[in-house]
Amino acid sequence: MTRHRLLVGLLLSLLAVLVWYSVHLAQSRIYQVDECQNVYMARVLATGQESEFFTYRSLFLMGPLSWMARNATQSAALYASARLLFLVIFWVNLVLLATIASGKLISTRGLIALTAAASLAPLLDYGFEIRHDNLVLTSLLFIWWVVRVKPMGVFSYVLAGGATLAALLLAVKSIVYVLPLALAFLAFPPPAHKRPRWQLAFAGICGALLAAVLIRAASGSWDAWEAYLTVIGMFGRRAVAAGVGDASRFWPWETLGRLLTQTPLLLALTIAACYAVVADLVRRRKAAFGWEGHLPETLLLAVALAALMVNPTPFPYNLLHVVPYAFLLAFRYADALWREFQVRSQFWPFIAGVLLFVHAAPFALASKRHLELPNARQQSLMRLAEDLTDAKKDLVYDAIGMVPTRRSIHYQWYLHSLNISRVVKNPGQRVREMLAARPAAVFIPSYRTSWLPGEDHDFIKQRYVPLADDFWVLGKVLPTGGGEFEIFHPGRYRIARLKPLDDAFAYTQSTEETRPLEISGAIAGTLDRTTLSNQPIELSAGVHRVECAQDSQPAIVWVGPHLDEVPRPGPGSHRTLFWNWY
Repeated sequence: MTRHRLLVGLLLSLLAVLVWYSVHLAQSRIYQVDECQNVYMARVLATGQESEFFTYRSLFLMGPLSWMARNATQSAALYASARLLFLVIFWVNLVLLATIASGKLISTRGLIALTAAASLAPLLDYGFEIRHDNLVLTSLLFIWWVVRVKPMGVFSYVLAGGATLAALLLAVKSIVYVLPLALAFLAFPPPAHKRPRWQLAFAGICGALLAAVLIRAASGSWDAWEAYLTVIGMFGRRAVAAGVGDASRFWPWETLGRLLTQTPLLLALTIAACYAVVADLVRRRKAAFGWEGHLPETLLLAVALAALMVNPTPFPYNLLHVVPYAFLLAFRYADALWREFQVRSQFWPFIAGVLLFVHAAPFALASKRHLELPNARQQSLMRLAEDLTDAKKDLVYDAIGMVPTRRSIHYQWYLHSLNISRVVKNPGQRVREMLAARPAAVFIPSYRTSWLPGEDHDFIKQRYVPLADDFWVLGKVLPTGGGEFEIFHPGRYRIARLKPLDDAFAYTQSTEETRPLEISGAIAGTLDRTTLSNQPIELSAGVHRVECAQDSQPAIVWVGPHLDEVPRPGPGSHRTLFWNWY
């Protein structure tokens, strides 16, 4: 009894630490580009700007995320709220995993399963991110639970039908998971469901129809309902317009390779379980096909791996649909081994050592990088962009959607590996043409803007000045003594004096670090023959002229509707503002 209490106390302590760590990371870890794009698209839907900016109209975006985005005035606060929402979803998924794996959450086995699931590095990596994959995972785990683990006859199929429709409305790609699952449950219902197949199929259809009615009721209007129905075509007309067909394929070996370093124990147990299932099939043949062993979880994992293989862009976040099913198989297999061999107490120190060095240590090493990549820089630039702009008059361009409270410059507002070739090649969609037609007051470069051609970078250099390598505003650096410049977007500017530099800053290469402006203070001279004052000046669109002493170099810098001085964002790098292949 004492040992049991110690084990339960240890598990609860570890879970408390994991909960605290996940809460901390959800609020402080760097945002990924997909998260920003999702929040921006939710904002577009919430504010009725679908005709102005590209978006997907899915249940994922039109639910609570869109509701939070509707009245948001601060981007950083919106991201924090969205992350907390998905942190709840993260722990719901972990609880479902532990319940399915152990059969009963409120038990020692349930606590072990929950602690083990919460310490899977790939799930912590992406499980609280603002992405539809986490909600799709919730739907799939719920279906597996109500049909496989907690059978309730016809009612299980009603619930499964509703969850299936919800998964399809969350993301079209969920069809590669839910369709095989639905067909398997209809063709081979678990033994506990002692009803004819047609009754189970009818129950599933009724569940889907009931879910459709509930979603329709929650949508509040026919316009919103029509938006839900277009989800099946979200890779159709608009996706083609976005250039989805231009994606370049790569194989998932690098993604799967992460399992070797992040979850070696899970990988070893999964391989052993698969070998045991294959050996059982060879030995028993048709008799091995049933719901009593590990074959169902093996097939579930096989479907997830097949989906990863056919995915043209299997980025690491796709492990969200591999690791959970591998965990279900591995945990059930390990539990069966434990029961079969009745491990004696003298072997427990050895088992504890294996868990420490083959599971806990890799988890700690893999998750440590989150602490090294905070979102503080991203949040500070969001706030600065909002301070420098008016929500109605001024635009922000970052090719990602990092500042959802501000409008972008074009319908095709984001850059992606799926659309970059069209943005570079097609007239009317080139970034320099977008910026010429609708000048953004603030330009925030990142690794995504590094994909742009030299002509776009030259255009940006001519119309923007760097306050930091990762933060640019409208403006112009004039030669010593002054000269003419053109204002393309009217508003408040500051005319300041630059510190003398040994070599002039230049935005010549998209991959180089750019030296920010170094302001030394006010400059004496005239603007359009009017004496300059040490205050921001409202400049109209058109050509203006600054004249000053020959030993002074003036810079015209956008300060927007609220600021009086040129802000100093501090050092930053456009290459690390976001992190590709996180």
